[in-house]
Amino acid sequence: MKQPTPLERLQAEKASLQNACKQQEQKLNESFQFLQDNAGSVLLSGLSFLLFSGNKASKGKTNDVSQSSETKTSSNPVQTTPIGISDYLSIAKGMIPVAWEIAQPFIMSWGIKKLKKMLTRMFAPKKKV
Repeated sequence: MKQPTPLERLQAEKASLQNACKQQEQKLNESFQFLQDNAGSVLLSGLSFLLFSGNKASKGKTNDVSQSSETKTSSNPVQTTPIGISDYLSIAKGMIPVAWEIAQPFIMSWGIKKLKKMLTRMFAPKKKV
């Protein structure tokens, strides 16, 4: 069997490095896609935890006495999950395109008025005092 030449070894190494780079690029693209898809909810849940974690701890301490007397007399099998800030923001995120369609004509007319006013000031003769 014939030994590969130095050029052939370099070409083979280049091809393997290109394959490794493509695989790494695919992994990075998947990671960035995951971050894009979940960044809002992760950020909001972390933010809501930071903002409201102190309130839940203090409420838990004050309500322990009242909860213990209530649980002795009746048990509540149905537990409801309150709607969090992230839920409200995800609903608002879905409504952004509709809001943009409504706001766009107002923004355009405001911009045209401002541009018209700026152009008339630029080209109108200045009044002497």
